[in-house]
Amino acid sequence: MNRYLFFCVFLFVSVFVSGQKIELEAELLVQSRHVWRGSKLGTAPAVEPSVTFGFGRFSFNLWAAKTTNNTYSEVDLIPSWQFNEFSLTLFDYYNPVSGESNRYLNFQEGRNRHSIELSVDNYSIEKRRIKWMIGTFLLGDRNEETDKPFYSTYLELKYPFTVLGIETEPFAGLTPFCGYYAEKFAVINTGISFSKSFELSSTLSIPVNLSFIANPHQNTQFFVLSSGIVFAKSK
Repeated sequence: MNRYLFFCVFLFVSVFVSGQKIELEAELLVQSRHVWRGSKLGTAPAVEPSVTFGFGRFSFNLWAAKTTNNTYSEVDLIPSWQFNEFSLTLFDYYNPVSGESNRYLNFQEGRNRHSIELSVDNYSIEKRRIKWMIGTFLLGDRNEETDKPFYSTYLELKYPFTVLGIETEPFAGLTPFCGYYAEKFAVINTGISFSKSFELSSTLSIPVNLSFIANPHQNTQFFVLSSGIVFAKSK
């Protein structure tokens, strides 16, 4: 099934690129810890490169992460389509397991490292003060006891604003039922982030982000600092 997904993504990109103005953004970030939706993944700082192509209402992002001690790595393919005030995004998460044999195109039962999530959000609409997203796993999220999909779902709300030139974003995320994130309804990701971008030129900038993250369900807290360099250009 994933082979058909990759083919569809490639075909979709080919169709939309033709005759469209292309926007390119590439970034290389270093994070003190990789924390995703309230859970720490890996036990060391992470290097996170990313490349995004945008054309019209469509964008395609290739994102990766790897901790400096090899305790966690990830490669994602992320096509997204904007319609009206919403963005529809498909995430293909690839998570190789350290110390085991991993092949990106191996989709055999028990060896498949991919999982697929579909999400809808309004993040791209600047006039909306309250931002929200909801994402549900469609593949690669199976209950080992029942051998049926969990369809793990995550809902997040944000309220971004700017103070003294610093982008400030309180957020809260929850899962509504038993699945990957928790064994029941739970608030799993709360906190606030502060971001500032320093422009070096018309195409280069240095972003700095500081986040305080708490997972009430797991009773864990994190401070995450990230920075790097971003290149952005349209042609």
